[in-house]
Amino acid sequence: MLIYWIFLGFSCFMALLEQGVEKVNYRVNFVWVLFSIALAVFIGGRWKTGGDWGNYYSNLEPFYWLTVDNAAATSKDVGYTALSIVASQFTTGIVFITMFSGIVMAGALMVFCLAQPRPWLCMTVAFPYLVVVCGMGYIRQGIAISFILMGLLALGREDIRRYTIWVATGALFHATALVLIPLGAIASRRNRLLVIALVAATTIIAFRSLIGARADVLVTNYVDTNASSSGALVRAFMGALPAAIFLIFRRQFGLQGSALLAWTALSAAAVAAVPAVLIFASSTVVDRLSLYLLPVQCFLYARVPDALARSNQQRQLFAVGILLLYLVVFFTFANYGDHAASWFPYRFYLFEDSVCLECGDPGDRSY
Repeated sequence: MLIYWIFLGFSCFMALLEQGVEKVNYRVNFVWVLFSIALAVFIGGRWKTGGDWGNYYSNLEPFYWLTVDNAAATSKDVGYTALSIVASQFTTGIVFITMFSGIVMAGALMVFCLAQPRPWLCMTVAFPYLVVVCGMGYIRQGIAISFILMGLLALGREDIRRYTIWVATGALFHATALVLIPLGAIASRRNRLLVIALVAATTIIAFRSLIGARADVLVTNYVDTNASSSGALVRAFMGALPAAIFLIFRRQFGLQGSALLAWTALSAAAVAAVPAVLIFASSTVVDRLSLYLLPVQCFLYARVPDALARSNQQRQLFAVGILLLYLVVFFTFANYGDHAASWFPYRFYLFEDSVCLECGDPGDRSY
């Protein structure tokens, strides 16, 4: 567990040192590069660590034992299928997949955090849930959200086309990412009708290509079975709190144009997730879709101290309060989470002996 606290503690320490800036500095420095490389190795080099690690291990096996066509039929998303085909060329292909997800997430987070006025505060907020739970638990959605982070930055620059490409790329790894494509139409301010029409057409084509044949299965697995997730309401409240603050004080956040429209819409969705968890028959559906709202916490909390405080002392108090909140969140998850045992102790691939997925018995489920 120590390695998790080292990452979180270092990020907190750097967040305490930083001062909010009015003009964002995108320049990458040595500390960020080193931290991001370490984070990529931490996420990507894990072994038998993370909530769904075993499922991804099982999903990769057919690519070793079957023809590509037959194996691809057992897979779900185009991008992840292609990644699995490449990974199966290596004896420890699961590490290839986790390393790919680690590099994508660490790189996207570095770029996204550096675009915020308080980058290390943004990283600290991201670490407990976006990095550890999502990035190390749900590989496909973790990759999808990483591409969405890049898309949200493009949206802030009013680049709807690039935003749509980033989200569509994420949907190649988890098709549910398509739910965020309409945000491009909501945030558009120029040629609004044309943009809405293009976004609607893109959504329909992408939905039919990536989800259409699996729609019935998804409905059966999540909706018809009334699947529920413990902690869904707490996670919804975590997203709703900064969202509500932003909706109440949004003029003080200094956002304009597409950025203001986009984060207002995302904040409204984050607030709406709370009653949705209570009302909707399957809290798992709301919980999984709410993963795409995790950037709301990172983006808004990185701005709260400078948006709401009136003095340097108040800014420090806000920053410390946010840091303490996420330290408590991670402590609670690590010690009381229902599925926390899947993450602890952390195991690293290079410290394991005689690991060879291809050499294993296909019936072996010893992980």
